[in-house]
Amino acid sequence: MLIKTEDLPSKSVINFYLPQIAVSSENAILLENSADCKSDFTNEVFAVEGVEYCLLAENLVSVKYSDESDKEVIKALVLACIDDYMQNPLQLSEYCGNGNLLRKCEALADALIRPTLNRDKGDITISLLGENVLQVQFTGHCAGCPYAQNTLQNVIVKTFKRYLPQIKEVRLKE
Repeated sequence: MLIKTEDLPSKSVINFYLPQIAVSSENAILLENSADCKSDFTNEVFAVEGVEYCLLAENLVSVKYSDESDKEVIKALVLACIDDYMQNPLQLSEYCGNGNLLRKCEALADALIRPTLNRDKGDITISLLGENVLQVQFTGHCAGCPYAQNTLQNVIVKTFKRYLPQIKEVRLKE
């Protein structure tokens, strides 16, 4: 099975893109320890020394690791975990808790939004405004960029609504 990997060293994140859907859930699942989800897969992932969290969404497994960890060792061990899991995929959403929405948003931003913004020397900060409303603020070169509104709608809003459909609105902080 071919699994594409993407290293995001600035955030100590490795994304694993799977050739098939691994998690059948409407929501991204954020796991911060093996107690968050009782499955062989999560027990194996968190047995890898240095793994801080694991984000699961459709065909994405994103792992944040501690700065002092060996990225290549983590990548190899997590790939082995994914390969074992893909032999007998489960409905992990049935076994996993819901988790903190803001932390899910941060993990999703680290995996899928910030890499795009960081290429242009930009970033975002995220805060939760009441129930299921996010506020984002562009920083770096993205602050004041003439394409910021386009990036907001076509990258940020689409990503959050796709993986976290409970997000009702994303507002831009000026």
